[in-house]
Amino acid sequence: MKMLDIFARRHALPVYASNARPRPFVFALVILTELRYESFTPNQIRIRKNAENFSEPMQLGLHIGVFTALQSLPQIFPTVLAFEVLLAIYIIWTSMHLTLRYKSSPALFGPLYMADSLNGFWSETWHNVFASPCQSIAYNPVRFTLPKYGVPVRVARSLGVVAAFGLMAIFHMYALAPILPKSSLIRIGQFFLLNGIGTVVEAMIWGKRSHWVKRVLAWTFETILATWTAQAAHIPNGLSKIPWRDMCGPPSEW
Repeated sequence: MKMLDIFARRHALPVYASNARPRPFVFALVILTELRYESFTPNQIRIRKNAENFSEPMQLGLHIGVFTALQSLPQIFPTVLAFEVLLAIYIIWTSMHLTLRYKSSPALFGPLYMADSLNGFWSETWHNVFASPCQSIAYNPVRFTLPKYGVPVRVARSLGVVAAFGLMAIFHMYALAPILPKSSLIRIGQFFLLNGIGTVVEAMIWGKRSHWVKRVLAWTFETILATWTAQAAHIPNGLSKIPWRDMCGPPSEW
């Protein structure tokens, strides 16, 4: 994904922000490993660290507490599993981020409970480490190519958003193929595509307006969709249930 992003941007690579550009091999290492291009401009940082109004370690502890509480519930309910997956991703990625980040790196996630819309969840709350490839590989080609063939800009913009979610669907299906059966992968792909469509529809109805009804509808939609996905995802119940032997090869169902 990262290599495809760099290839798509090969004619206009992000510019190193510091005046003292490092040696070529260091520059190559940095541009290959910084998912948000933090040392470059433009970058994918949504808000600077000094502008954050929450403590990332405190939020990590809070989300771990909620995850632990959910673990105490019966693990037969798809909704419980869906929220556990959401929290597990938050906990794992945030823990890695706090360990490996630069001192000046802003938070990777916003507090999940603060999401007030589908657009807000995916653009402001959830991590954006794949924002750059989504933009360069999916959104920009659709957004700027379709108007050349007479498609209205507003429609092209919406289709670009769906294309970005489609790329995420393909990426997650490919990444999870070693441990999940084909039926589960298809459901996960549908999860991302439906989120893209839902985000576009939400923007058509509400625009950028904030309202408590918008928040309730967003959380209801996401909960129902995540539950529906978890029902068919065959989520392993514990590390011992993960088919580790299949991690380096295609699952037997394929």
